[in-house]
Amino acid sequence: MILESCHSTWVFDPQRMEFCRILRHVVVGGTRVTTQWRRYYRLVEDSRTFAVELDPSGTRRLRCFHHAENCRECGGSTAVSRIDEELQAALATA
Repeated sequence: MILESCHSTWVFDPQRMEFCRILRHVVVGGTRVTTQWRRYYRLVEDSRTFAVELDPSGTRRLRCFHHAENCRECGGSTAVSRIDEELQAALATA
């Protein structure tokens, strides 16, 4: 599953309960920067936001706004691309 926030592309593997992020606008050596895979316990989503709960009690969480065309949160005027060659290359190095 892939979710877009204003600063990252979030990739979730629900079978392994792990996620990684591909940072937007951060390129090193011609490749987008990707975080390591990290365990999560639950993903909570609504129409404007999503939260990644990092522990079973939900006390440690990462919360983001969904990025969208003409985004109200970051002022971005274009939607980010979905899986493409660049995203697949970044995932291959994660």
